[in-house]
Amino acid sequence: MKNDPAKEYNNMSEAYILKSEKQVHYVYYDRPAIKSLTFEVKDKTILEVGCAGGALTEWLVDQRAKIIAIDISEKMIEYTKKRLGSKAKVFVADVSKPLDFVETDSIDVIIASLVLHYISNWLPVFDEFHRVLRNNGSIIISTHHPHADWKWHNRPNYFKKELYEETWTINGKPYTFKYYHRALANMLAIFRRAGFFVDILLEPLPVPERRKFLQNLMKI
Repeated sequence: MKNDPAKEYNNMSEAYILKSEKQVHYVYYDRPAIKSLTFEVKDKTILEVGCAGGALTEWLVDQRAKIIAIDISEKMIEYTKKRLGSKAKVFVADVSKPLDFVETDSIDVIIASLVLHYISNWLPVFDEFHRVLRNNGSIIISTHHPHADWKWHNRPNYFKKELYEETWTINGKPYTFKYYHRALANMLAIFRRAGFFVDILLEPLPVPERRKFLQNLMKI
């Protein structure tokens, strides 16, 4: 079973963008959590890894940050460029390979929202993060909860890194995608090896607006 996130997200780019703009998990759970960890960013240089359709990118621009946004999907980058124009530097790039267009010690904050679980080997990724970050720079990451994924897929060994497969149905059409499960201990070991430590480990609750959204949805 091969993992090809660029192909998968090019295939479902428009559907995914619509989903991410409205779906509960993005709007009322992941994105608010990322924003809560993104402290004062005015005039700071931010590398956003996996910008998708640019929803979070646009918010960061509104906070007057200087943005370099990347995504492995050419289709996603097209949408982000249309959305933001010249307000951000936007590139097609694979974060598992060297980011030659990003200077060493040039980034204040790296944000990787729901993207790292598509990458098999995190070691070169975090080595590259270490290169581009300034001293006292920070990384904000969201990823699938490993225990929830392991339980959902009913696999025998929680500690084994495996490629999981799921199917999303968006507007009545199925889309299949794959991502890697890895134990939390493995994630932390990679962070330490690359010279990072965890300041905040957040398992967020949905924001209060979620309840109102679901109540309105039930009335439709």
